[in-house]
Amino acid sequence: MSPPRPFAVLLLGLLVACAGSQPAPQGAQAPTPPRPAPVVSPTPPPALRLPGTVRPTGYTAELTVDPQSPTFQGVVDIALDIAEPTLVIWLHGKDMTVKEAVLTQAGQALAAVPTVAPGSFLGFTLASPAAPGPASLRITYEAAASVREVEGAFRTQESGDWYVFTQFEPLGARRVFPCFDEPGFKVPWQLSFHVPAGNVAVTNTPLLGEEARADGGRTFRFARTQPLPSYLIAFGVGPLEFVQAEPSGSKKVPTRIITPRGRAAEAAYAARVTPQILAQLEAYFGMPYPFEKLDTLAVPLLMGAMEHPGLVTFNSELLLAAGAEDSVEHQRRFAEVQVHELAHQWFGNLVTLAWWDDLWLNESFASWMTPRIVEGWQPTWDAMVDRVQSRSEALEADSLVSARRIRQPIENEGDIRTAFDGITYGKGSAVLAMTEEWLGRDVFQRGIQRYLRAHAGGNATVDDFLAALSAEAGQDVAKVLGTFLEQGGAPLVTAALDCSGKVPKVALTQRRYLPVGSSGEGARLWRVPLCVRYGVKAATGRSCTVLETERAELPLPEAKACPDWFFPNAEGAGYVRTQLTGADWRRLLTVAGTRLSRAERVTLLGDVRALAKAGQLPAGDALALAARFAEDPDRQVFLASTVLLSVVDRRMLSEERRADYARFLRETYGPRARKLGFVPRAGESEDTRLLRPELLFLAGVMGEDPKLLSEARKLTDQWLKDRSAVAPELVEGVLGITASHSGRELAPQLRAALKAEKERKVRRYLLGALGDIQDPEVMRQQLPLVLDPSEDPRETVWMMFSASQEPRTSGVVYNFMKENYDALAARMPEEFASYMVMLGGGFCDVEHRKDVESFFSERVARTASGSRRLAQTLERIDLCIALKQAQGASIDAYLTKGPVKMPPPAQ
Repeated sequence: MSPPRPFAVLLLGLLVACAGSQPAPQGAQAPTPPRPAPVVSPTPPPALRLPGTVRPTGYTAELTVDPQSPTFQGVVDIALDIAEPTLVIWLHGKDMTVKEAVLTQAGQALAAVPTVAPGSFLGFTLASPAAPGPASLRITYEAAASVREVEGAFRTQESGDWYVFTQFEPLGARRVFPCFDEPGFKVPWQLSFHVPAGNVAVTNTPLLGEEARADGGRTFRFARTQPLPSYLIAFGVGPLEFVQAEPSGSKKVPTRIITPRGRAAEAAYAARVTPQILAQLEAYFGMPYPFEKLDTLAVPLLMGAMEHPGLVTFNSELLLAAGAEDSVEHQRRFAEVQVHELAHQWFGNLVTLAWWDDLWLNESFASWMTPRIVEGWQPTWDAMVDRVQSRSEALEADSLVSARRIRQPIENEGDIRTAFDGITYGKGSAVLAMTEEWLGRDVFQRGIQRYLRAHAGGNATVDDFLAALSAEAGQDVAKVLGTFLEQGGAPLVTAALDCSGKVPKVALTQRRYLPVGSSGEGARLWRVPLCVRYGVKAATGRSCTVLETERAELPLPEAKACPDWFFPNAEGAGYVRTQLTGADWRRLLTVAGTRLSRAERVTLLGDVRALAKAGQLPAGDALALAARFAEDPDRQVFLASTVLLSVVDRRMLSEERRADYARFLRETYGPRARKLGFVPRAGESEDTRLLRPELLFLAGVMGEDPKLLSEARKLTDQWLKDRSAVAPELVEGVLGITASHSGRELAPQLRAALKAEKERKVRRYLLGALGDIQDPEVMRQQLPLVLDPSEDPRETVWMMFSASQEPRTSGVVYNFMKENYDALAARMPEEFASYMVMLGGGFCDVEHRKDVESFFSERVARTASGSRRLAQTLERIDLCIALKQAQGASIDAYLTKGPVKMPPPAQ
């Protein structure tokens, strides 16, 4: 599954599970049949995991799927291996009606009575126990093709055509097949589909045959898969189009991009780069792509992407773009996500996690692999500096006491769902990058290859990976890596130069990094691989260690004299925050622009933000440093400097102080933004095109620059009449600037355009602009759109979440949610209720904090994953309150005196 992005880090689970109801199409079949009445089981149902006494050895399934129908029909034959006499066979099944079930063993057929149990368990009770040995269970059933969920099998209508697509990870397969829906049950599947005329079916494997049906439809029969867990099975049905790409990899496997009808022309970039990406991955892994074909399927409404072998699925707008509507940002984003998904073909598909506590063996590795591949394939994309930026964001998420561990024990379904977060993706990736730097690239690569060869086709655990890595490294890697996998948080390493002896040394101290106001315990130890880089006049040196104790000393034996400066996290490779004080800090700042690498400058700026949030550095100093780098020509360093702005949490500012903050942003970033303007110029660099939207947001939306507001308003009027009037990468920015400050005039136009618009990308722009409105009264008028039965809430819900991030409208959104909680919960997917708590996160005061806790405590207890989300929401409010108390005076003093720019760093 694709990695989270900054806002999506908070919403990752919702990205996969957010959908809503809409009117049934004309000619639809009857509504989904109700669940059968529960039957009391003679044996207690499982609590979390299925018993190991009955295991599948293979599936054969035939599905009858009509995209215009709210239901589909299935017949599945499950080959079983029974280890002991068994009266009830337990597996998973959710929201389906079993019409008949028969167990066949040794030529004898036994009727099986379905038993529904909490936790999506489906039992089949026999009249007499099945004997140990092989057996086959045939189940005839009916299930939903949902217009509410974007999980399991779901339907969507595009340009008048209906489609059915799937998303199974992590718990969606049980909505489509009665099955053993756990990653440890990895067996072959063989699927066939009966579909109406004009439709085609696609799935993980090549098509074996296609034949006409008496009713005018078609039957599609597909090859048997290699052993796969249920979450990696996928299919799509509808009037699909196929774009042939060059055969991929050393085996020249057939490669296609599959799109909804009429969109094939938008797949050109994806078709061109996908074979290139696969070639890079094969070279790194030292083995060919493991599967028989490589299709990439465009799926409307899917958020992100999913790595099914042979049928990778992508959100349509992430995958597709017409030539004139394409952008540098879109191409890079697609390519990076495709690297991530194709890396999963080895990490996760060829070798599969045994249980969800090792999800990091999938997601951390694919996230780590992305910049490693992009670095060699597209060296101008700055992938390795991007990695340092992502590491800093992971450290920020990891500062919460309520944050998960990388290897969090799985105690319920909610723990499975919350495992898909910034810790698994971001922290896991950063810890792997640190390990690679510590052991060396060659050793790390050999360890990965050993691991994949040893477990190809099967399941593996963290112990298996660490054993392979240790074998190549010649040392116990688990001793170090385990301290990052098994405990939450990250170390803060304080470093001080000591030149009092014959050999210069650096004194190191570690404790847990905690932001001001945190309830966490600081006395925690890690085994931290760390390298210090230093300079003596024109020369530079490097010294490395593994910091294992609270205090240690690192000699610098190669230093010919006392260093002029030192940086305690060379190239930002360590998963740590670092702190220098006094003269050490002043000397480092003096040389930062000339002696530190770009990755180190990015690391330094991230650590400055962290120190300000910990109360170790005045927030005003962090803002001054951001102003110092406002004109930095290096896009990566500039972007890193803008993270310093988050030391000002706008939730904690009065209206008067927000005006001062806007003035600071306007004066700091406005000149550069106005110079770039809204119109890309011929011949300008890709970095400039990527930087422009960032600057326009800072100076226009946040800084309220009058000139930019005026230009954006004119461009918005033009775009509403002519969709080509604004460059593709600037549409969201232009609409956002206008909506933020002219919402009252613009909202009716946006609503009218939304009613008439069918194209999802344009609808997303319009809904995004509605969510950017900062006028509370105007926002109050827009929110009922989420409950409008004529709109698809799988789209409109994002307007509500976007508006909850703006302090001026967060209260309006929260009150709307409270007043309509039951209606929203009924209209949205089941899992949605656990995400609504995030709509209470826009506050920074004790009274609202009490209200959020009071309103949600009982409600989230009814959901699978709401308790952790509530804990994180409350902790973020607490930290905001504490930051306001600790840094409010420094922020006020800086903003009221006006931004005083420091001299720009030397280049």
